[in-house]
Amino acid sequence: MKLRNTMLTIGLGLLATASAQTAETSGMKTEGMNMEEPATSPVNRTKGVVKELDAMKGMVTLSHEAVPTLKWPAMAMTFKISPELAKGIEVGEKVEFEFEFETKGTAATITKISPAR
Repeated sequence: MKLRNTMLTIGLGLLATASAQTAETSGMKTEGMNMEEPATSPVNRTKGVVKELDAMKGMVTLSHEAVPTLKWPAMAMTFKISPELAKGIEVGEKVEFEFEFETKGTAATITKISPAR
């Protein structure tokens, strides 16, 4: 019985040490960290010009300025857009917009768009 308790204590000690080392080597900080708080990401916001719009397919191509939050240079790219947001824009129009990425994949979706000021 005494040997069993000693082995259990040693096993728990090794498990705790291994967990701490894993967190340390993965670069994860655990001190003072609240695992229940969701991580917030900056809003991806920039200005651009509408080059193409296919509201039926939910796609818009924008030639946009740099995106500081992503350290992207100016470029042209296609985004997903909802039919509701697509109603308010036209090809050739200068716009300000915000977008986010899907959890999986690399598709970017417009979440807010309005005429540029």
